[in-house]
Parts: sequence; C-alpha cells; structure tokens
Amino acid sequence: MNLHSFICGAGCRRLALVLVFTSLVYRAVSEDAQYEACAPRSCGYGPNIRYPFWISGEPESYCGHPDFEITCGGMLPVLNFSDSEFFYIKEIFYANHSILLVDAFVYHDTDTCGAPRHNISFERTPFNLSPTNDDFFFYYNCTSQPPDFTYPVDCASNSTHHSFAVFHEDVSQEIYLNSVISTCDSAVSVHVDVNNSTSLATMNYSAIMEMGFLLNWTAINCGNCEESEGRCGFKNSAFVCFCQDGPHSKSCNDGKWMREFFLFLLVD
Repeated sequence: MNLHSFICGAGCRRLALVLVFTSLVYRAVSEDAQYEACAPRSCGYGPNIRYPFWISGEPESYCGHPDFEITCGGMLPVLNFSDSEFFYIKEIFYANHSILLVDAFVYHDTDTCGAPRHNISFERTPFNLSPTNDDFFFYYNCTSQPPDFTYPVDCASNSTHHSFAVFHEDVSQEIYLNSVISTCDSAVSVHVDVNNSTSLATMNYSAIMEMGFLLNWTAINCGNCEESEGRCGFKNSAFVCFCQDGPHSKSCNDGKWMREFFLFLLVD
C-alpha cells in the first residue's frame, strides 16, 4: 500500500464517520421538537398533565396514550367516560398510577342538588377503583324515618318520603337502618376517598362527595424513560421515550454506547 492510498483510506474513513455522525445529529435536532412538545402541561388550577394523559384538541396527542384523553376548558381538567359522565381531576399521583376525581354533577346539577341518580361503571375504561375508597349509598323515597347519623338529602325528601346517604359500614351494622332501607324506592352507590377524615360527622353529603374518589390505572411504566431525563409518549401504536437527541424505544440511554463509539472514532 502506497502513502497516497493510506492517507486517502484514513481520510475517507473519517469523512464517512463525520457524515454518519452529522446525519445522526441532524435527526436528533429535528426530533427534539417532540421532546419539547411533551413537557408537562398546565390545565387551569389542576395538576400538571403528562404521560399517559394528553389534552384533547392539541396536535401533540403522541405525548399520551390514546385511552387517557382529557379535556381542558375550565378551572380543572376533565375526564369524560361517556357523553353524560364528566369528572373533574383534582389530583394525579403519577408515582403510584392513581387519580383523584370528583363527579362534575356535584357542582353543577341544580335539579338534583348534587345527589347521584345512577351508578357509574368503569368496566370499559382503563381505570379500576382503588381499594382505599369507601362505599357511600344514597337511598331515595323511603317511607320510614332514617336515623340521625345519616346524611339527609332534603331536596329529594318531603313530609312523607325521606332520602338520605349513609356509609356502607353503617348499613352493615345497624339493624334499624336496614329496616328503613327496606322501605326505600331506589338506591345508588358511589365511592369516596375520605382519607381517614375525622370530620365526617359534621359534613353534609355534598361536602363528602367533593372529597372525590380514587381510580388506579395500568399503563406502560415510563420510569426508565423519566430516570434518563426523557419524556414518555405513545406513537405508531407503541411506547416511545422522547429525548433531547431524538426518540428511543425505552429510555434515553438506548444506543448511548453507539454514540460514544462514533465520538471515540472521530477523535482517535
């Protein structure tokens, strides 16, 4: 091998590496927009919104999972389970995959003064009820007078028929209460996260429901992505970790050895 061939070979090798590395850098810069787009968002006075949740109407739907769409249009973000069921998001606990919700009708339904009229199912949602919730029952149009420790629903009562709310544990322990319940026309069960509150006896049913209830969700854990300073997303039906140097499959450390290898060859 002559000197000219050796110099050309080494130079061409380095030029090829530079071109490959430059293309990687260019791709990273173009993909960096997705990383920036998936920064946590604010929505009114509610919690920050990030994966697996995403805000409806915004183009960056890839920042969340399709099943976790929320609406942002008021004081708090809203989670819709159907066309008639709206829940305000009070808090999102990303670390343990749980969310604290309160039914919007508690604030806005003046016709029934915030008293629920039907049970709510979460079977067709990505959520399930947290075992920390307490069951809170509403009984309507009872012909017998309920005990004093129950929570009266005055707007659904009159001189002959009584409506009230009560916790499940009281139903299971009170014999007289069960005899009252047998005279009621209908019952609705809701869930509340009382969080070991000691002031339940002084509250009314609306205040108790405003405490909200907890749901848990199961989603792809993006802990590895976040630990590598990435931002989780969902694109082309797959989990994506958006990083400052472009998207990765699981974390920003994916392919790190290759980038370091190219750098080593360039400076060698």
